[in-house]
Amino acid sequence: MDVATRRVFRRVVCPRCGRRRTEMRVFGTDRCDERGLPKPRRQVREELRRQARAWHPDGECDRCARR
Repeated sequence: MDVATRRVFRRVVCPRCGRRRTEMRVFGTDRCDERGLPKPRRQVREELRRQARAWHPDGECDRCARR
């Protein structure tokens, strides 16, 4: 099974301490549909884009979240 991936970086500022950080997440989707036929590139890109837009990282940094 072949998988297409996309790395997404978001810059986040902690609302408590004001510390800046960059978070990264990797999203993936199959390059083939249920029947085993290759999906069009546009469809693969749109699926990855949709996943990335739905992701919202936590606002607090790790240090403030542990307090």
